[in-house]
Amino acid sequence: MKRSDVRLLAGIILLVAGAVVLVYGITQYNNAHASLGNALGKLFTGKSQQENTAIVEMVAGGAAAVVGLVLAVFRRKSKR
Repeated sequence: MKRSDVRLLAGIILLVAGAVVLVYGITQYNNAHASLGNALGKLFTGKSQQENTAIVEMVAGGAAAVVGLVLAVFRRKSKR
């Protein structure tokens, strides 16, 4: 297997996994807004752990998707 094939495969895997984590984070964020327990916790502590976790998931998923896209699309041309 050539090096460029490995980069392409890694890029596609990162792109798909990043997109899945991003969508999961968005879903969790929306669910946190609709949760009564989250609203009560936010009322007493001033912050929401569920929302913070969802934001971290969205950022990590987006970053992984971008890295995967870069690896899959922008490949070096071989010197041969």
